[in-house]
Amino acid sequence: MILAFLAAFLVGSVPAAWIVVRLQARKDVSSTGSGNVGAFNALRVTRSRWVGASVVVLDMAKGALAAWLVTRIGIAGEDLHLQCAATVGVVAGHNYNPWLSIARRRLTGGKGFAAAGGAFIVFCPWLIACWLGVCVGVYVLLRRAIGMRDEAPASAAATVGLVPSSLLIYDLPTCWMAVGLIVVIAPKMVQEVWGLLRSSPGAGA
Repeated sequence: MILAFLAAFLVGSVPAAWIVVRLQARKDVSSTGSGNVGAFNALRVTRSRWVGASVVVLDMAKGALAAWLVTRIGIAGEDLHLQCAATVGVVAGHNYNPWLSIARRRLTGGKGFAAAGGAFIVFCPWLIACWLGVCVGVYVLLRRAIGMRDEAPASAAATVGLVPSSLLIYDLPTCWMAVGLIVVIAPKMVQEVWGLLRSSPGAGA
């Protein structure tokens, strides 16, 4: 499982958004816009839907590749455990990219949703439906209740919702994977939601 995590971490560390934006617009997505090395910031920086879509596909491909690849190095009957470890590993490599972090002398990376989604497609696709359902539901509720248009709170709620969803639909190893994803993603989400709350009207009152 440690080997699966490390192998997936290396796959996740390929900075798809940085590469695509660099080739397309000659810009550094890790130090432009929000600094997030993911599809949304790539879209904001380049204003190109093609770039944003390309990054989503590539990041999902990283997750799917990691979840599939570990079954080739594993032991018969242990595929699920290895895939769970690989899912957490590929998201960790994406969120805390070692190469960009060393170059910038600070932790940098994406938020990992597309990478996680790609891994889910391989062995637990219903979690994608659960995540999207909670995310859309919370987003619509907050938008109607307080006019909030930012997706960060809804994404945070949907990520936390992966734990009960995985336990109800799948099994305990998948539930522990969801807990691991929360641990990896939480610092990114807390930082984003906190920044959103501080910038909202009346935050300094």
